[in-house]
Amino acid sequence: MTVAQLQERSEQIGQSLTATIDGVDRYQDDHTGGGLRWENAEVNDEDPNGRRYWQWDATIVLAADAELTPEQAAERMIKVLEEDGWTAGEPAVDTGSDRLGFHKSDDLGEGWSVEITYWKDPPPDPQNLFVTVVSPSTNRP
Repeated sequence: MTVAQLQERSEQIGQSLTATIDGVDRYQDDHTGGGLRWENAEVNDEDPNGRRYWQWDATIVLAADAELTPEQAAERMIKVLEEDGWTAGEPAVDTGSDRLGFHKSDDLGEGWSVEITYWKDPPPDPQNLFVTVVSPSTNRP
């Protein structure tokens, strides 16, 4: 896949997940974006022929009085991933947040990953939810 294809697919995956909570009140506008990352930045030094991947990120801050908690919002996203054949990894849990990882191979057998992290602070603290989509790597422009 080309970098442009990786970018497009990463954005599609991310937007399909955030669409599950469209209409849920936000404290602020979502921050989304993506960028090219180098697999071995120290070695490649952004070599045009080096392997790279696309990473898409979203930061979502739900309103304190939103009808969903960050955990419930994550559950909606998880349902979409599971219905689309994504495989869940072991959750990383600490006292302040949960981090859930999912993996899926594309038609070429290369792996995609999604990470959903949410904070467990009760209102009125910000209700943070983070989504990251990481493409397989490529050396194609």
